[in-house]
Amino acid sequence: MFGLWMLAWVDRANVAFAKLQMLSDLHFSETAYGLGAGLFFLGYVFLSVPSAIVQQRIGARRLISMIAIGWGAASIAMMFVKSAGMFYALRFLLGVFEAGFYPGVILYFNQWFPAKRRTRNFSIFHSAALCSTVAVSLSGGFVLEHMSGMWGLAGWRWMFLLQAIPTVLLGGVALFVLPDGPATARWLSDAERRLILDDFAQDRNHALPPVEGSSPLMANPMLWLLAGIYFCILAANTALGFFTPTILREAGFGGYSAIGNALAAICVLGAIGNIAFSAFASRYRDVRWHCAIAALVTLTSVVMLVFVWHSSRPATFAALVFGVAGTGAGVSLFWQLPARFMRENTLSFGVPLISSVANIAGFLTPWMTGYLRDATGSYASGFIAAAGVEVIAVVALVIGIPLVARRQQSVCGSCANATE
Repeated sequence: MFGLWMLAWVDRANVAFAKLQMLSDLHFSETAYGLGAGLFFLGYVFLSVPSAIVQQRIGARRLISMIAIGWGAASIAMMFVKSAGMFYALRFLLGVFEAGFYPGVILYFNQWFPAKRRTRNFSIFHSAALCSTVAVSLSGGFVLEHMSGMWGLAGWRWMFLLQAIPTVLLGGVALFVLPDGPATARWLSDAERRLILDDFAQDRNHALPPVEGSSPLMANPMLWLLAGIYFCILAANTALGFFTPTILREAGFGGYSAIGNALAAICVLGAIGNIAFSAFASRYRDVRWHCAIAALVTLTSVVMLVFVWHSSRPATFAALVFGVAGTGAGVSLFWQLPARFMRENTLSFGVPLISSVANIAGFLTPWMTGYLRDATGSYASGFIAAAGVEVIAVVALVIGIPLVARRQQSVCGSCANATE
């Protein structure tokens, strides 16, 4: 699962590195690039919930294999882009294929790991997104610098091809090696299956009662609050994800290989910070405050970045490391919240719904950042806007969730009294 998630991020985010050549080759504006980068997330929005329904019917193994092969094929097709329309269509299609993977993994991990290990293990899985940037940076820098013009193809076209082939191969492997759950894992003994079941039984015995009330899922305020928080976290995440190579070039980090090496180092250090902070947070039952701290680190880093990336390479590097670590930990910790504040029988639809709504930020942020760059000549306005949205996440985590939880508990208590 780590390998598939790493390749998913390679295939969705390598456009940020390809941008260093592709925009001049195809005569795209920053706005066109931002729109194309963001259209991936619209496909994500529309298909997340339907994919979760399909997963319940055919199992994780078949769905994840089909998803991986599909997005790998769409990413290979990116090498043939010749117009903005084709760029937009393939980015949207890439999001359509990949839509069910991330929420499906969250639900899948809930079948394997009890609460005491879920935060740490999910942070390790999520760090694959940061490792993917290492893969994109090192291979992308080499390809753009040394393969441009080979067989008449631009370097960025080679990059899309070579970085997508492993996805198709690993998607095929998943069909044969990935179990649908503990019950079908041939490498587990009966005693080991009982240990897993006992872990989940202890979780149920020690769990706090859910606070979502008796309202239908779509009318549940906690669902929409969590979706709003994740929207804010993703705004900063996508701003950094799609524009960091350009920031490094403007900060004076040199040619393609030098930019790739710097980006790889940033992501390795960011991944270490993400895992270390999430492992520390996993010692506590309530990860809400730790998620808020991670969002605050991200906010501070993005604001710092705006002021230093044209004046100091070391400060730019440090700000990006803390920003990557903060967004990684924020996402890892956030996905422990739905299981704590929603009923178990609503998670199979609530998780993909939260993901769908929040990923609108993935569409809006790159488009807005590119548009503001064309309008103002600077990325500063876009990054300041992303930082402002991150403030909302911190406030909602610290103040909003307790308020909604208390309100729902009081409503539940009133309903119980009325019934009696």
